[in-house]
Formats: sequence, C-alpha cells, structure tokens
Amino acid sequence: MLRRILSVMSRDFKSGIRDFMVVYILIAPFLLAFILRALIPSVSSTTINIAVLETMDQDMISYLESYSYVETFSNRDQIIDRIGKTDDIYGLIRTDTGYEVINQGNEAGEGIELIKYIVNARGNETTQLPVIVKVSDIGWQLSPLKQYGANFLIVFGSVFGSMIILLSIVEEKMSNTLSAINVAPIAKFEFVIGKGLLGFIIPVIGTIGTLIILGFTQINFGMTILTVLCISLISVVIGFSIGVVSTEPIGAIAGMKMIFLPIMASVFGGIFLADKWQFLLYWSPFYWAFRSIDSIILQTANWNGILLNSFFIIILTSFVFFLLKNRIKHGLN
Repeated sequence: MLRRILSVMSRDFKSGIRDFMVVYILIAPFLLAFILRALIPSVSSTTINIAVLETMDQDMISYLESYSYVETFSNRDQIIDRIGKTDDIYGLIRTDTGYEVINQGNEAGEGIELIKYIVNARGNETTQLPVIVKVSDIGWQLSPLKQYGANFLIVFGSVFGSMIILLSIVEEKMSNTLSAINVAPIAKFEFVIGKGLLGFIIPVIGTIGTLIILGFTQINFGMTILTVLCISLISVVIGFSIGVVSTEPIGAIAGMKMIFLPIMASVFGGIFLADKWQFLLYWSPFYWAFRSIDSIILQTANWNGILLNSFFIIILTSFVFFLLKNRIKHGLN
C-alpha cells in the first residue's frame, strides 16, 4: 500500500515539474521570503555612521561603536574622501577645543545632532542626575514587518501544495486517466492519500525555508510543523474540491483564489482588530493558525496553546470536508 501511495505522489511530482506554473509554486515561498528579508531593516543596522582617525582614543572609539558604525582612517583627507561617497557618513575629529563634526551637507535625518548628543553624553558620564532613571524590559521586540510578514507567508504558503494537487487532478482529467482509477489495481483512498501528500510536504518545506531565510532559527520547529500540517489539511480539501470540477489549469488556479480572501481576512483581522472583536474571526481555521505561528515566532508558545489551536483548526476543517465530501467523491468517480 505504501509503495502505491508513494508511486502516485512521485508521478504527480515528476509530471508537475515539467510545468512552469508548478515550478513557480515550488520556489515561490523562498522567493517571497528573500524579498521580505530585503525589505526588513537588519537588527544590527545603526542609524548613524561615523568616520574617525586611527589616532583617536580607543576608549572613545569603543564608546562610539556602542551607538554607531565606526570606520577608522589614517588622516583627515581620507575621512573627507569617505564622506564624499554616496552613503550617509559623518566625520568626527578630535581638536584642541573638543570635537569637530564633518559632513557633506546632503545627509538624511539629524545626524549631526545625534553625534553631539553622543559626544556630550560621553563627557558627562560621571554627572549625577537629579532624577532616578529606571529601564524596564517589556519583552522581545521584533520588526512588525518581520513578525507579521513571516506569519503571513507561512499561512499563505499553506495553499501552495494544494495548487499542485488541483493541477495534477486537472491534468488527469484532461488526459482521461482519472476515470481509469476505478479499474486500476489501487484503492481509492490510496490514490487520494498519494495525491494529497504533496499538499502537506510542500508547505512544510516552504515554511522551514521561510523561517531560516528570515533568521528564525531558535523557534520550536515541532510546534511550527504541527500547525502547518493542520492548516494544510483544509487547503488540501479545497484543492480536491476545486480540482475535480475544473477542466483546465488556468480556471483551476482562478478558482483557488477563493481561499485567498479568508486567509487575508484572518491575518489582517488578527493584526488590526482589537481583542474584543477577535471573536469575529473564530470561524476561520487560518485565524487559529495565525495565532499559533505568531506565538511561535515570538517564542511565547506552549504546547497546550498550540494543541488547542490545532484542535480548532481540525474541527473547522472537518466541517468544511463534510460540506464538500460528496462533491469530491462524485468528481473522482
């Protein structure tokens, strides 16, 4: 039985990679992740760059590196030449009366003022302030674009595998081989499982690749894979239901767009709706997946919460399958 199931999956994969659309579906998660990474500012990036002389006091250079990116040069002319390049960088030179800040004049922001504040703070480190300053940590902070962008890519990527399923079903119908399944030496459930496996494998691979590309290497991948498998289940069900009634690939992909609306509504609703209105999204399994992925990315997830969210996803998916099972069964006959 296992050999027959894997044979169906292997046949679909080999057939699919000959189609440019399927190849694009396979690489799309990685392309989108690289684009998102290019748009996200680096955590280690600084707001100001400073060029100094090598002869500057090393303690001062170390102090500046705490707030900015520092480049050292052997003489003033080299600093001026460096400032003349296209990026924003300021020169800071020690003089007999203090420090001289050199700029080109077309830099963005208030870099000179920032440097003044940094240098003045260095000169007043020992000053006793007439107030008590306390710093509190409210938790791990992420760029919202990185946090929610990764979340959206993972939830959205759950449908990519189902696209390959529906395209393979359409190809079977176009070549008149789907009806031959009824007389082939393979059980109907083996054929369905073999067709559906790619709908789970591809989203898992895409999710892992997306998280690695975006730098989320310390999260719990067990929780992540469980969530992706659960949310892929409803995508597979919808993929089968659309594939069995479609007659050509473009129409099948167009029909798959119906699933994009609840995905976007769930993700953006989860981001922007106030907590008291979140119940309006409880009907969507993608919302529960969004909640799980968000907590996993923030490293606040626990297995109880992930299992509870997965339970809701499976219950809602079962309801959708109950509504579509006759349509799928009739289409495969």
